[in-house]
Amino acid sequence: MDWDAVRRTAIARSGESDRLEPQAARRLGSACDAIAQEMAPMMADVCSTAPAAFPPFSVLDRHGVIDVNLAIARRLMEPVELLRANIPESAMTAMGRRVASRYVGELFGVMSQRVLGQYDPVLMLPGPALAERPATALYLVEPNVTAFQRGQGVPPEPLRRWLILHEVTHAWQFESHPWLAPHIGALMNDMLVTGVVEQLSGPDRRVAALEALRRLPATLSDQLRGIGRLQAIMSVLEGYSNFVMHRVGRGHIEGFDRLEAAFHKRQSERNLLERLVLTLTGMAVKLRQYELGESFAEAVTETGGYPLLNRVWDGPEMMPSMAEVRAPERWIERVGRL
Repeated sequence: MDWDAVRRTAIARSGESDRLEPQAARRLGSACDAIAQEMAPMMADVCSTAPAAFPPFSVLDRHGVIDVNLAIARRLMEPVELLRANIPESAMTAMGRRVASRYVGELFGVMSQRVLGQYDPVLMLPGPALAERPATALYLVEPNVTAFQRGQGVPPEPLRRWLILHEVTHAWQFESHPWLAPHIGALMNDMLVTGVVEQLSGPDRRVAALEALRRLPATLSDQLRGIGRLQAIMSVLEGYSNFVMHRVGRGHIEGFDRLEAAFHKRQSERNLLERLVLTLTGMAVKLRQYELGESFAEAVTETGGYPLLNRVWDGPEMMPSMAEVRAPERWIERVGRL
């Protein structure tokens, strides 16, 4: 990947001309932190514990959120970048890099116009020492929040409370359960690295590259299984955050139902390009899985209340499979035997 080209394309596609002033960003960040501190104790009603600590909010413009996500992508893709060093350069690989860089840049640019908030748990593949990891972070994307607020005619303060509650729930998931990020990192390592990059790190690179191509069907099969496990976890993460947002937000955020209606309207108003991006990237499927994740949380809570639902955070073995997300009674039965 040519990351400089990715960034140029993304910035051009972002549609942003006026940058957010640093002083204004710091002021807004402090306001977000105050709301987060106020909202966090309310989460204990559902989560059993309130967040003991969470990162401060950084308020970004679209250029800023592009840079943040480029850093995340480069961090996650670093092992796969070995492919570039180990596969002989040719006109075909150069063309592939240009096409891929343009595609990813367009994707980042379009998404920079839609993202409202984000939590970065600093997922990393196994290897680096803990001291080398960047700090986790919470973000709000101010121009998108403002555009949503004005476009849907919703009050700004409740909107920010809604978004902050959702992102702080993600922070609680990772910060209060230190097994979660390494577990996801290990799954990603198995999917991205094992059997691919390792094959290409031998002394004879051409032979290794041919061997990697020969084993491609088996590698893809392993990757698909890994994707399924990751999708199940992502369904729980996002579905649980939506569940908390509804259970806590409805009692503590003014005009909650109005905000809910505005978000549904926003989803229905996606233009053709946005729908195409969601389809091509698989995000449309993931959004459906997030709905499944919230339905899973609702079904489990109906059976065993919040204590049963919160057992998903006890460790990797308690995370449901995708089949169990779709059929919560199977997870409930399995957990009852543990």
